[in-house]
Amino acid sequence: MEVKVSSKGQIVIPRSLRKKYEIERGTMLKVSDDDGQIRLIPPVKLASLCGTWDLDRKKIARELKRDREDSR
Repeated sequence: MEVKVSSKGQIVIPRSLRKKYEIERGTMLKVSDDDGQIRLIPPVKLASLCGTWDLDRKKIARELKRDREDSR
């Protein structure tokens, strides 16, 4: 895939990748310079950390959201 850099240094991440990695408006991406390559790294999703544990993911997500809002 190729993207064009705007005059402001902005790029558009293709829709298929935004959907695949659940990147929405306001999502923070880590940017790294890795041996001549610029990498955009999406945040780790909660579900990927839960594995096969029997956890209430929705409850955990609500608690994390509340904690984030409280810390602002």
